[in-house]
Amino acid sequence: MTGDEVKAAVFYGKKDVRVEDVDDPSPGPGEVLLRPLYCGICGTDVDAWNRGMYAPGVVLGHEVSARVVECGPEVEGWHPGDMVVANSVIPCGACSFCAEGKYSLCDNVKMPGITVNGGLAELLTLPADSVLQIPDSIAAREAALTEPLAVVLHGFSLIRSRWEVGHKALVTGAGTLGLLAMQVVLAVGSSFVAVSEPNSARRGIATKLGADLVIDPSGSNVWVEFSEKAGRLPDLVVECSGSPHAAAETFSLARKGGTVLILGISEEPVEADFMTAVLNELTFQYSYCGYSEFSTALTLLEKKMIRVGDLITEIALEDVVEKGFRILTNPQSEVVKLLVKIS
Repeated sequence: MTGDEVKAAVFYGKKDVRVEDVDDPSPGPGEVLLRPLYCGICGTDVDAWNRGMYAPGVVLGHEVSARVVECGPEVEGWHPGDMVVANSVIPCGACSFCAEGKYSLCDNVKMPGITVNGGLAELLTLPADSVLQIPDSIAAREAALTEPLAVVLHGFSLIRSRWEVGHKALVTGAGTLGLLAMQVVLAVGSSFVAVSEPNSARRGIATKLGADLVIDPSGSNVWVEFSEKAGRLPDLVVECSGSPHAAAETFSLARKGGTVLILGISEEPVEADFMTAVLNELTFQYSYCGYSEFSTALTLLEKKMIRVGDLITEIALEDVVEKGFRILTNPQSEVVKLLVKIS
């Protein structure tokens, strides 16, 4: 430690996040010291704000683009000035899940911004092997969306054996995950993709990004609208809203033999229609977070196959509470991906 202090957004409990001075971190063996440039606030962070489910005292932020400031002892391959993104999963590498390559299920996983200090700070230390180089063609603000894109890609990796080019898909929820999932569905060869979203501004973004159909579920029957426009029910339903009502509806929205991919996290119980699931032989795949998919996410951003600029709203670190969490908890908010510009 240098004895100096830096600003950081610290989580203390339910609806208690404070931007305050914390000790200036120094990199230990195998670590790099990073200066975060942009860090996202995601739906999980908002759930933590509402429910108090993170470790008290942790610095928030797990969607991070940053610049390397200093390399600790035993670090090779990184240099001050390198532009990087931080992986949101730090696996132990020793448990049975890590041995199987299932790093998101690691028994001893560490997660920046959730269990260890994250990127909503002026300085951050992380293991050197948990950061990835940002290609020169990707702006730092767009690179901060590597993490949610990796989350989406991990979900699709789990259902790849059930996906075929030409399949039709429905995405429920046009937040960050939903708008990224919609673009991934298009990129992997969907012949028709619809998005269901009650917020008109988000529906507009979905249309701009290439959705064949956007549906307001508060005023239309999603089942009827999709069937009429696509000619049949979806082969794949991707639930990204985190709404227990939307999650419950997925049982009736997928066609017979179809697949439902759950990316949104619902903190409330979800009513499960097992009768429909059994009679229609549906496959449900639940997905947590990405790890190995970070490099693919960067490649897709580099090749402009996934567009994220229209999703972004920026605020300053000192505005994390008033212009961040308080806005994101408003269901009428038109903000999709809120990025904190740190330095």
